[in-house]
Amino acid sequence: MISFFSRYKRVIFTVVVVIFVGSIFFVSGQVFTDSSMDAVAEVGGAKIPYQRFLSQVNRVMSSVKDSGAEVNEVLSRSVKQEVFREMVIEELLSQQGAKLGMLVPDFEVAVEVQNTPQFHEGGAFSPRAYYQTIFNEFRMSPSEYEAWRKKSRLSAKFKQFIYTCVKVTPEEVKSYYLARNKDLKNFEKERGKYAAELAQEKFANVANYLLRQLTVQQEVKSYLELREQGR
Repeated sequence: MISFFSRYKRVIFTVVVVIFVGSIFFVSGQVFTDSSMDAVAEVGGAKIPYQRFLSQVNRVMSSVKDSGAEVNEVLSRSVKQEVFREMVIEELLSQQGAKLGMLVPDFEVAVEVQNTPQFHEGGAFSPRAYYQTIFNEFRMSPSEYEAWRKKSRLSAKFKQFIYTCVKVTPEEVKSYYLARNKDLKNFEKERGKYAAELAQEKFANVANYLLRQLTVQQEVKSYLELREQGR
């Protein structure tokens, strides 16, 4: 399911550097309060809007249908869980980025908006297409949409920061290569490929460990099941 969701990640405008894999966190169910009625989750006190969650799920499911894939209840439930997971992760990491003093300048969001094909008419950015699209597809105002994109970019910057902290030594690459090959015959030719694979593997381990720690430190409340039941 992870590979499937990654395939459609561009459809929901998620800007990422890398994708976390595996079962990363546990989110407990909660009872609704007045402050959570419009949220699908709360992460460290910050609400994730239920409407935005539904919009992203609908966009992914629409693309699945357009691809000709069979849509059933199991697939729909899996997509919802993946979208939910990614949104919680994005919130967790953007909060960590903010704590480290990372910033996303307004011009970065402006460039993203102006370069998004869905906001173009006649090959150029159209304010009318922009306002219409974000309202029809996300039920957001421009300020809400741009705040979301800024948070997403902050999450991506924090991911990139983690990735740049991951180092692999020549000895580690050689051992990694030998564990997958009988000898070092083609090692020099394939060194770069295996070094990149090892870096990704180490990054995934570090990222998953970090997320487990964050979900212990930050309270994560899920309202997904209750919202799906119409409560």
